[in-house]
Parts: sequence; structure tokens; C-alpha cells
Amino acid sequence: MNRRRLCFVAGVACIVLLSAPSAARAQTVGAAASFAVVGGQSVTAAAGATQSVINGDVGVSPGTSITGFPAFAMTTPPYATHSNDGAAQNAQAATLALYNAIVALSPVTSALLPELSGQNIGPGTYTIGAANLAGPGTLTLTGSGPYVFKVASSLTANVGSTVNLVGVDPCQVFWQVTSAATLNGVNFVGNVVAQAGVTLGSNALLTGRALTTSLGSVTLAGSNTITGCSNAAPPAPPGPGPVPTLTQWAMIGLTSLLMLSGYFMLRRRTA
Repeated sequence: MNRRRLCFVAGVACIVLLSAPSAARAQTVGAAASFAVVGGQSVTAAAGATQSVINGDVGVSPGTSITGFPAFAMTTPPYATHSNDGAAQNAQAATLALYNAIVALSPVTSALLPELSGQNIGPGTYTIGAANLAGPGTLTLTGSGPYVFKVASSLTANVGSTVNLVGVDPCQVFWQVTSAATLNGVNFVGNVVAQAGVTLGSNALLTGRALTTSLGSVTLAGSNTITGCSNAAPPAPPGPGPVPTLTQWAMIGLTSLLMLSGYFMLRRRTA
């Protein structure tokens, strides 16, 4: 292989390495895409003033208990409920894969304060302990995602709270919850994937999906709406994008150095 071709190959390899984290992250977005609700042990819908509406499939696995459907909750056509069948098992496997992918995701943009109300943040990967969204209070996300929140304990959105999106696709928002998620607010946003369970309070709206790993359960207190992500709108046009990490800067510098070296080698050969 001559020097000119070697420099070209090395440059392409660096570009591939730089793009790899984005490709890996994108693979987690479509996990169990048709499912708006996945429980590990059970999915329960209680009576409310109106019937709860789930815009997506509802599944449970390895448990088999799905109660309150269709009396208190319904799936919109063409979606259905799945009790530990093949589709539910695949959805549970995809949920676990999504959970583990978020746990392993790095680098972390920054840590967040436990109280989310009043914060306005941009795209990135964030860590937080026991997350709380006071009511009435608002968490604002600004700029096209993805947004990833790694919650080391519980997640609570209190009555009257809301998540406000500015140029954000809600299906590009992810909450990995080590314990349980309790969503009592007016509107919560994103793919909530928890180990211990996801509970929606009366009249709570989730713009996204409620997912638990094999030991968790999903509970709807009544008059709930879960929009799902199977028919999600396309993401907003990308903004400036995140600042490259130190490793990425090093790769960019190496690529530039190799290409510059190739340029001077060609000049010497043609001189």
C-alpha cells in the first residue's frame, strides 16, 4: 500500500471511530417501538373518570397479569395487549437491552441537582440521584436530542408538574430509573425505563413510553394517556451539536495530521 493510500485509509478510519458512538446510541431508540407499555410482572389499570388510552401495544413478561383492560383502559387500533407471548417476551428483552445500554452510556455531560423544577437544559447525558419535579413546576428541555437521564434512585413528578419541550422530539428523551418512577404531573415526557415500576397518577399524561425490566410493574391510576413512540414525529432539525470530548478532539487532530502529512508527501514527489 503506497503512502497516499495509507493516509486516506487512516483518515477514513478516524471518521468511522468518531461516528460510532452516535450509531450505537441510535440503536437504542427503536427498542420495542410498537410497545407503549411493558411490565415485567404486571400491568394494572384502575377505574377513573374516563377510560385510559394507550397509543401502542401493552405487554407483560415474564409475568402474565394484565388487569383493567378493556374495562378501564384501552389500546388504540391496531395495537393490542400481550401477556407473556412472543411479542411481549421480545419487548421485555428489548427493554432490558435499552436499560443496560443507558447504564453503560458515556461520557456524561454533567450531574443535575435533585430538584428538576426550574431547570432549562440542552441535549446530553446526565446523572442524578433521587430525581424530583415539584408541582407546580416545570423542567424545560431545549434543543434537539437525544436527552438521557441516568437516575440512581427514584423519579417523582408531583401533581401539577410538567415537562416543556422546545424543539425536542419526546421520543428522543430517555429516563433510566434504578428504583421506581411515580408520574403524577400534568405531563411527563420521554421513554421511562425503570427496574422497580412505573406508576401514573390520576389524569397524568405520559408523552412517551412506560417500561419496566422483569421485576417491575406498570400501574395506571385512572384517566391516563400514554402516547407511545411507534408513530413519533421526526426529530427536529439538529442544532450545533455537543462539544467534542477530549478523545474526539484527539482523533480529529490525528486525522488532520495524517491528511496534512499526505499532502506534503505528494508535493515532495511531484517537486
